[in-house]
Parts: sequence; structure tokens; C-alpha cells
Amino acid sequence: MPSTNARTVLSAGLVLVGVFALLYSLLVVAQVLVGAGAFVGLLALAGLVYYGGATRRTLVLATMAVTVVYGAFTLQLPAAVVAACVVYLTAWVTGHDSPLDAPDTTLLPVGTATDADGREPETADETRERNERG
Repeated sequence: MPSTNARTVLSAGLVLVGVFALLYSLLVVAQVLVGAGAFVGLLALAGLVYYGGATRRTLVLATMAVTVVYGAFTLQLPAAVVAACVVYLTAWVTGHDSPLDAPDTTLLPVGTATDADGREPETADETRERNERG
């Protein structure tokens, strides 16, 4: 996990980008709603990074949430849901748990009915090995 200093710098950078987005939307594009949505989204992302740590999982989940909130705020929810799916799939394909080596993502773990008994869910590799044994 990154140090507190690294999280502070990353959070401050996100806030700064949000302020620039708001100023750009006010001065150049003249669309206050879009700039305000970007600012609120980046401010929320900065808070999640600062308090939740800048881990890959936290950043992906926060980006997905902020994308959907931004889409709802700017009345573009269908496009925002598609963008959140793109973020998820990009993180999945580029991560250590990509489909080239592992079957399921750990960003949003998939639960099964057998998880209710307290056992750890079986990974696809374990399932494949069990099926190969017979």
C-alpha cells in the first residue's frame, strides 16, 4: 500500500484536475453542469483515494462509481453505465487476473450459493483441476 504522502499527492492531483475541469467548463465551454459533475466526481474519487488507499481495486471501483454518479448528475446515465463497464473490462484485461491466465476477476468477486456456508469460493483453476482429476 502506498504511503500516506503518495496518497496525499494523488488526491491533491485529482482535486486539481477537478478544479481545472470546472474552470474549463465555465470559461471555455460555458456548460456549468458538465464542469460541476466532473468536479464532484473527481472530488469524490480524491476522497476515496485518500481515505481508502490508492490500491488498484479501490481506484477501479471508485472510478466506476464516480462515472455512474457523473452520468446521473449530467443526465447521461446510459452512456455512464457503458463507460463504467469499459473501466471494469479494461481493469480486468490488464490486471494480474486477466482472462489469459485466470478465469474470474478479483475486482468484483463473484459469489455462489455455496459461499453461504463460510467456505472460500472455489477458483476456476481449482475447478478445472478437480474436473481433470475426474
